[in-house]
Amino acid sequence: MSAQTVMDPIRFAREAASYAGEIALAEMDRLRDELAGDQGRVVYRLTGALVGGRPALRLLIDANPTLICQRCLTPYVHSLHSEGVIFLARNDAELERWERLDPLLDAIVAEERTDVRTLVEDELLLSLPVVPLHEEDDCPRRDDLLGEH
Repeated sequence: MSAQTVMDPIRFAREAASYAGEIALAEMDRLRDELAGDQGRVVYRLTGALVGGRPALRLLIDANPTLICQRCLTPYVHSLHSEGVIFLARNDAELERWERLDPLLDAIVAEERTDVRTLVEDELLLSLPVVPLHEEDDCPRRDDLLGEH
């Protein structure tokens, strides 16, 4: 996929368009700052729809970024799967009205030209764990923490 796939998100939603692709983690500057390494790819599918009459984007993401475990301070591969719906407001006033009706609604003001890579990177950043940790049984320090030597 081209690093700069740009689309009109409201039109994309109204047309129920769909787009799938892969992006190298190394191409995502903001995400790279959060990773222990930039190897790997993110696979995504973006689908437009009208949900309850509102334009929306459904974004599915699968990635395996390398993070630093905060328990043992060693790298580990974190399996990440995210599915989300982003509602698209036409302007700030519409967004504010929606937020008053449903404060938990995930919505943004749509820009006429939206970079798909930026949407994917934003979702990845929001999906990363606040405190990255190995699964407890996989952590090299597990025995130390349990007092087993």
